[in-house]
Amino acid sequence: MNIDLDGEMETLLIPLYGKAKMSEEGIFVDTFAQKSVENLNFDFTSLKIQKKTQIILAFRAEYMDRFTQEFLSSNGKSLVLHLGCGLDSRYFRIGQPESIWYELDFPEVISIKEQLYPPQEEYSYIPSSVNDHSWLDAVSWNGEPVLVIAEGLLMYLMENEIRELIKVLKEKFRSYTIIFDVVSKLTVKYSKHHPSIKRTGAHLLWGVDDPREMEKFVEGSKYLKTIYMTENPSVRRLTPYYRIMYTLADLSRLARNAHRIVIMKIL
Repeated sequence: MNIDLDGEMETLLIPLYGKAKMSEEGIFVDTFAQKSVENLNFDFTSLKIQKKTQIILAFRAEYMDRFTQEFLSSNGKSLVLHLGCGLDSRYFRIGQPESIWYELDFPEVISIKEQLYPPQEEYSYIPSSVNDHSWLDAVSWNGEPVLVIAEGLLMYLMENEIRELIKVLKEKFRSYTIIFDVVSKLTVKYSKHHPSIKRTGAHLLWGVDDPREMEKFVEGSKYLKTIYMTENPSVRRLTPYYRIMYTLADLSRLARNAHRIVIMKIL
């Protein structure tokens, strides 16, 4: 399957390849990513994806999978909204849970994803920019608990766009839980030197050092938790070199904050 993506859209190939490689090594199981990489006619080596980046993106997916499963187990049938879904296979990885599931990304991305993972009765795609809020009209909600997943998305938006997104989601659902990853302001500053981001021509636009600041974005926002990639138990399955690297990184506040996962409740 041929693909033609550029800029921020091309960055979605980075986590796809990272998860596929880590699946091959048994660090994170994602056979769907492996099959997708095999089916796509693209030279992934041109993205210059470093091993440490592959590990971080696999850890991110593992944490978000686990939280999604816990949320659905605790709340029963829910509505899951996966923003900036890319070519991720979370719905299938966690066993096609009994939930109403919407995945949103640019039309060019969704056209590819539909071929890899055909939509189902309660698994739908929305082809749209996340900033064109008319896409919310395509979401049917009947009062179910709502989980919003924003993986690898918010750092590519401006702060005012994030504020507005959180606001319109609250207007639609009144209350929801959101899990997302953030980078530090220092990471944004030096991201132009990251080989993969530099290769795609994408730009990180937003970083936050204290996620509690986001409680000011919209009334009723409540910060719940930060999850640090360096604390992932899967570190012990890495080679000795990377185990040592992650152990040392966990001792550094700058390294811990460089890229992490945040959970908030909007009430």
